[in-house]
Parts: sequence; structure tokens; C-alpha cells
Amino acid sequence: MPPTLNDLFDLVDTHADEVVGLLADLIRFETVNTGIMPTGNELPLCRYVQARLAAEGITSEILCSAENRGNLIARLPGSRGRPRLLLMGHTDVVPVENPEAWRYPPFSGTIADGRVWGRGAADMKDTVAAEIMALIFLRRAGVTLAGDLILAAAADEETGGAYGFGWLAQHAAEAIRADYAINEGGGGPIPLPNGLAYTVPVGEKGRLEAHITLRGQPAHAASPWLGDNVSFKLAEVLQRLAAWQPERDVSAEIFAHLPALLGRREPITPQNVDALADELSQISRQLGSAVRGMSRMTIVPTMISAGVKSNSVPAACKLVCDVRTLPHQDEAYVRGQIDTLLAGIEGASYELIWTAVANASPYDTELTAALRRATAAAAGREDLHWLPSLTTGFTDARLVRPLGIITYGFNPAHPAADLTHPAGVHGTDESAEIATLLFRTKLFIALALDLLG
Repeated sequence: MPPTLNDLFDLVDTHADEVVGLLADLIRFETVNTGIMPTGNELPLCRYVQARLAAEGITSEILCSAENRGNLIARLPGSRGRPRLLLMGHTDVVPVENPEAWRYPPFSGTIADGRVWGRGAADMKDTVAAEIMALIFLRRAGVTLAGDLILAAAADEETGGAYGFGWLAQHAAEAIRADYAINEGGGGPIPLPNGLAYTVPVGEKGRLEAHITLRGQPAHAASPWLGDNVSFKLAEVLQRLAAWQPERDVSAEIFAHLPALLGRREPITPQNVDALADELSQISRQLGSAVRGMSRMTIVPTMISAGVKSNSVPAACKLVCDVRTLPHQDEAYVRGQIDTLLAGIEGASYELIWTAVANASPYDTELTAALRRATAAAAGREDLHWLPSLTTGFTDARLVRPLGIITYGFNPAHPAADLTHPAGVHGTDESAEIATLLFRTKLFIALALDLLG
């Protein structure tokens, strides 16, 4: 008799120490990605995971995009091969700025206080560990799926994915091709007046840098009137950016779903979306910020360089701005906004450098329905609500959507998670809650059975 879903959940609980131990082991691999080659060093981690999977009878392959940049792909083949579900994850982590400031050594994988501590614990080795263990538990229980379950643990997400999912999509597309995919994103849970809500990011904003160059005329600082001090042009540009009001846009699907969840009759419009964001921030700072981010493009000054000597009037200045676009805002739109911001400033020019192009998948799909059922089963409750959203940053999901894969971000926290805990994603004392780690493992098992069974 095949195992039931409850049997598989019991298997997770019985072997909780194994799940936790795997995450601790993954953290101990220092897969730090500085963005300057050679870096990342994900290959030893991939070899470790490959050996763990092989011991369970699960085959996998490691594809290297460059020296030591390993990408692991494993598969539980289904009896019919379709549909196919891809569980996505990245194994690289951001650097540690000051190890001495950490409660526990950042690559120790220390287990304490119901959490696993270390760089990458929450971004996103916890999810990778849950995905690996979902495959292992399904295999151990002898579950036969109809569709293929694929795991891809890739390199290089932290600097854009060129050696990870970007490389796989270009050079090994068939190895990761699927009908549906789940990646990092979402989170929550978000308390709303009529229940608990999870966001499901179906797409993400684009990201680019605007490199603005301002030119003046150099002079000795003792005679500044003989020059054209570019610092004052910079001040003018910064003032304009501070006063700039981006166009409000409520075309994202979340704005069609929010009124019902909030018990509102009036629709959300460009005119009232800011007031809504302020109101929601009182309930959930995360949701209020997300609503603001999903309703506009942002242009944020982040880096400034000017001058060569303290007694010389600077003749040139470079200002770098981080720009985040909505899915329908193309380069022509961005240029129109920056042209307006720089209008009339003599000696101003700029260059746009794209990091991520915005894209999105449809929301009303079989993956949506399966996610709802699987999350309810893993959480043991039926009173959950759902909000399609956009990731205001960028993830590897944008790299696989062009392959025709319906891809959502969804690695949610346990419904009872301590959301006030400073997990330190990309910061000091990064950690992952064990309850959420086990919850995600159950979720991925339930999703595979629902969608592929």
C-alpha cells in the first residue's frame, strides 16, 4: 500500500535531526560569491550533495559553468514523465563583513535556540536543504510519481546568475526544462483582518543601473570662480531625484485581490495606493513595503565618485542609481524618465546597464491550485489566503521563465514563525528557523504528490 501524505509528514518529523543536520552541513561549505572570479566555489558542495543523493539511489549530474562553479541537477523520474516540476535553489552566499560580530562563527552551522545559524542559512540553503530532503523522503518511502520531479541547485545567484541558472538556461536547457517551477520568494505569513495570507510572487521587477556622468570645468579651489564645480550639478540632480514622483501603477494582480481580503468595496487606484501602503504598514511592514514597490518604478542614488584632490574643483562626477522597473516598463520608458530628470543640466549624460529584465508568469494555473492545497496540508489548516505578487528584487526565476516554465517564488515561513526574529539575511547572525525548515520540506513533498502524483 503506498504511503499516505501523513505517513510522509511523519517521516519528516521522525528524521528532523537529519534535515537540520543537512542544512548545517551545507552552511559549512564557504560558497562565498564576491562577483570577482575566481569566486563561489560551489563545486565541493555539489559533490557532497551528489554523494548524499547517490546513497539514497537518486541519480544526479554536476554541470560546471566555470572552474569550481558547480550546478547540481537531480531527478526523480515519473512513470509518464509529465508534468515536470522543478525545485530551484542557489548555493552561493554573500560575503561576511565582520565575522567577529557574529553570535556564532558564520560558517559553523551552529544549531541553537530552535534555529540553524550561519551565512546562507536563510538565503537560501535552508530551502535547498528542504528540497533535497523532499526528494530523499519520497525515494525512501517508495513513492511512484507520474511526472518528473527535478532539483536544480545552482551557482551564482547573488551576482546575477551568469554562472548558474543563466548558464543552465543557455547551455543545458533540457536538463532543467519543466512545466512548473518553484523558487525563493514569498514569505509571510501576513496577518490580515480576516485571516492569514501568503504572497505568491509570480514575477519580478527588472533591475538596472543608471550611470550618470556630470561634467564641469576644473580649477584651483583657491579660485573656484574660474571653474565650473560639478558638485553643484550633482546637488541639483540629487534634489530632483528626491522630489521625483514616479507614475503610480496598479496593474499587478495583487491589486485586484487585495480589496476582498481587506473587506473593501472600493478598488485600488493610482490615487489611493500610497494611502493603502501606509495603512498596510501598520498591519505588516513587509506587505506595506511590497505594495509600494509593486506600484511604481524606483530610481535610487547609491554610489557617488568625484574629484581627484581636495584643493581642486572637480571637473567630473559619476552618480550610480539603482533602478527597478515594473514588467511592462521597457528601456524607452526608463530613458524618458531619466531624460526628464536631467533636462537642462549642462554636461549631463548617462548609460543604462541592465542586470535583470522584468518578467512574470500567469497566476491562475494548476500550480497555483496545487500550492494552495499543499501549503494547507503542510500547515494543517484551511484558513489561509493568497495574494499574487511581484518580487521587488530579482531572483533566478527570471532566467527560466523564457524557457516556457511557469515559475513562482514560494518558500514560505511556518504559519507560527517568529517573524520578529532578526534572521539577518545578508547581514550579521543570519539564521533559519527549524520549524520553517521542516514545514518547507513537507510543503515540497505535498506539492510533488499533488502536482505529479
